[in-house]
Amino acid sequence: MKKSFLNKFRDFLTDYLIVTLRYYYWKLFFNKIGKNVKFRGSIKVLRPYNISVGDNCGFNDYVLLNARTQILIGNNVVISPGVIINTGGLYYKSKYKKKHFSKKVIIKDGVWLGSNSLIMPGVTIGKNTVIGGGAVVVNNIPANSVAVGVPAKVVKKLNKPSSSK
Repeated sequence: MKKSFLNKFRDFLTDYLIVTLRYYYWKLFFNKIGKNVKFRGSIKVLRPYNISVGDNCGFNDYVLLNARTQILIGNNVVISPGVIINTGGLYYKSKYKKKHFSKKVIIKDGVWLGSNSLIMPGVTIGKNTVIGGGAVVVNNIPANSVAVGVPAKVVKKLNKPSSSK
């Protein structure tokens, strides 16, 4: 009986109290953050003022958001553990000095980013798309797709979700 109460109390702390505190913490720093956004673990964020997040999104442990420029995340997006979203890089072919660049990343509504996927600068991921675990996304991914691999390629088209009345 005693262990059951302690488990329920621990679940309350992690599932409600800590997640709620993380939400209000990031709300102070992000450019925009929607309703019902869950931070279920620690994330690392560089330049949070460049990040906008829609409603009903979930961030898991060890996510890295490198926002040298804008990261735009739509509604109902799930970001699995270990995902990296990167908006900056180097022009490595520069003759004398390596020059930095920044390109915004757009993740549209209903996207699921699998564990340890890497989203590179300048990429747009279309609505209702699944990015497989470990994928490296270097090009735009169309809506209603499943993309996997290094570099990520579309391997399947998903049926468009039916609208219920």
